[in-house]
Amino acid sequence: MKRPVRLRKAASKREMKAVEKEDTVELRPKPDGMEWRDYLIELLHIGAELEHSLMVQYLYAAYSLDDQTGSAKQRGKVRKWRNWILTVAKEEMGHLLTVQNLLCLLGGPVCFKRSLFPTDTLYLPFRFRLEPVSTNLLAKYVYAEAPEDWQLLLRTHSRKRLKEVDADVKLVASIVGQEVVRGHTHTVGQLYNRILEVISKPERIPDSAFRADTYVHQAAWDDWGRGYAPPPARPRETKPPKVPTGERSNLLIMRMATRTEAIAALREIGGQGETPHLRVKASQEPSHFDRFLRLLNEFQQHGNHGNVVRKVPVNPTTLVGQDKPKGSTSIRQKSSLLWANLFNMRYRALLTYLNHTFRLARLVDTQEPNVRGAVMHKIFGEMYNLKAIAGVLVRRPLRNAAGSGEADDDTPRAAPPFEMPYTIDLPMDEPDCWRRHQDILNSSLELCHALLAGKDPHGPELTVEEVNYLSTLQQLDQRSMAWVEVIIGGLRETGGYST
Repeated sequence: MKRPVRLRKAASKREMKAVEKEDTVELRPKPDGMEWRDYLIELLHIGAELEHSLMVQYLYAAYSLDDQTGSAKQRGKVRKWRNWILTVAKEEMGHLLTVQNLLCLLGGPVCFKRSLFPTDTLYLPFRFRLEPVSTNLLAKYVYAEAPEDWQLLLRTHSRKRLKEVDADVKLVASIVGQEVVRGHTHTVGQLYNRILEVISKPERIPDSAFRADTYVHQAAWDDWGRGYAPPPARPRETKPPKVPTGERSNLLIMRMATRTEAIAALREIGGQGETPHLRVKASQEPSHFDRFLRLLNEFQQHGNHGNVVRKVPVNPTTLVGQDKPKGSTSIRQKSSLLWANLFNMRYRALLTYLNHTFRLARLVDTQEPNVRGAVMHKIFGEMYNLKAIAGVLVRRPLRNAAGSGEADDDTPRAAPPFEMPYTIDLPMDEPDCWRRHQDILNSSLELCHALLAGKDPHGPELTVEEVNYLSTLQQLDQRSMAWVEVIIGGLRETGGYST
């Protein structure tokens, strides 16, 4: 793949100093009286929320692309675009898990929170918004993952400098320049630079701050990365099938026990997409910045965006009336709303399982059956559920329509709301953690029953595939309920500890 053209001339030191002086929204400095370790944990929590927020926004954008219409050539092109975005989203998940590992190493609590609309945070590249793919959206993604030269150029916003650079920079500047100048935005790399600055200095973070004994609790590539490894070679072939460049996820999930390993991990995840100059190892895979810049150029060239982007809303929500957040769009069609609530429940299940894995110690022999491995299996199942339910939602109507209720090409569609639950904190007692899983499974069973039993005169009937999916999901949830009950019973006998 041809690399996108970068700046012909780097920003000068004078410009860099001017940007630092003029920047009105800086990363929060360490407050007086706050310990450096505590400040570092705060920065890592910001990083975790940032990675989670970006991942969700990327997933929503990918789901908005329609690869079921148009010619075979167009469908293939849109499928490629969606795969590029999904690849970045998967890699952001690897970043999120690596940040959790570093929090474990420092003895801090893990963090799976994220931003909500319309809440604004000074540390996100842009205001959190779930929105369909557009030229403006892709330009923001390019900036969010941009190397330092781009960031500095857009902040100086010099007309003279813009004449000296490439068309890509001019395009992104025309879309995001004013917002950057107002001091609203930060690139992801700025945060990682600050984290590296703090963690690299022993006088701030002494060696005693690193807890090597947490290594066993940390997420590992063996748990996650195998699912994203290149496919195996076919029978009688020596090489695996070639995956197009940019469509293969390079999941970086690194465990660590020392400062040196922590710094190496931060440089790797920072260099994969946000700050390429930090990267330790060279990679043939394009960075997140490269992918989004190429996607922006191809999307612009396509021209007619109406036939490749579904009519999904900005910031969909299951809430209505006074409860509805400002800037959001309510899903009002009855059956679509049930699907949206089911999506939220499975999203909650995913986050709860993720959080729980960091409590469950790994057995010495990883080949032996254990609770943690079973929970990991549940996580992959929830990822499939989110993908499946999102695929249903983007084909269903957003609100009731006159007539048969069938959605046509011009009907506004529903979409996955990705609404955060009231809490993702786990109870203090281990049996109560498993009761939390039971509550979520019970809620899902009720929603599946409502969808299968309900007759909605204003909405499309369930397809055969949707009925089969809901029935299968019910059966799996009932088995999971029985499995959890067995675990709770065992915890009563062992004094409350999982093995």
